[in-house]
Parts: sequence; C-alpha cells; structure tokens
Amino acid sequence: MSAEEFWKDDPQLFISYRTSFVNKKKREMEELDYKCWLQGLYVHDGNGKLFTSLKQFIGNLVASLFKGNKDNSKIDTYPEKPYSEIAKENEQKQQKEVKQQNYKEFENSLIYFGTLKQQYLNKIKSKGE
Repeated sequence: MSAEEFWKDDPQLFISYRTSFVNKKKREMEELDYKCWLQGLYVHDGNGKLFTSLKQFIGNLVASLFKGNKDNSKIDTYPEKPYSEIAKENEQKQQKEVKQQNYKEFENSLIYFGTLKQQYLNKIKSKGE
C-alpha cells in the first residue's frame, strides 16, 4: 500500500490490505509447519531404517562369530520419490485393480447371461422339434 493510498483513499482499503497480509502470513506459517512436519517424518523414517539395518548388521556379525543363522533380508533404502507421489501411485494402482475387478465381474455376468440365453434357445428348439 502506498502512502498516497493510505492517506487519501478509503480507510477500508487499509483494512483490506492488512487482512490480506495477515492471511498471507498465516498461510505461510501453515505451509512452513507442514514442511517441518514432513521433514521430521523423513528423518524419523530414516532413523528407523538406520536402526533396523544396524540391528541386522550386528545380528549377522554375532551370527557369523557363533555359527548362527544370518538375516539375509533386504535392507530398506531411501525412497526414490516423495511420500506423496508414492501414495498417489498406490492409490492409482488400487483404483486400477478395482476397475479390473469390476470389469471381470461384468464379463462374468455377460458370460452367465449368455449361457442362460443359449439354454433358453436350446429349450425352445427342443420343444419345437
């Protein structure tokens, strides 16, 4: 807001500018809060994977020293995509599977009704003969 607008224009204009500024700052704080939360989620997940792989490494070390069973399971790696993209892909896969299942049910119903039709036609032929 310019000084000329402040002194010479309608006082409601100042209130509108101030409200807009407050709302903008509030959105920025919410976005920053979400980004910090997401960063914490990634750090938490990374620490869990680090702990699991360290536990597996120590277990395998002890197993090799005392001739025990080694844990050869795959160690989780850092995700290649952000969690939101992974979640979207999983949702799309689920939707695709549901669509395929619905289509299979539809095909099965068509086959069923087709066989009923054929049975009906066969009965009509046998009655006519």
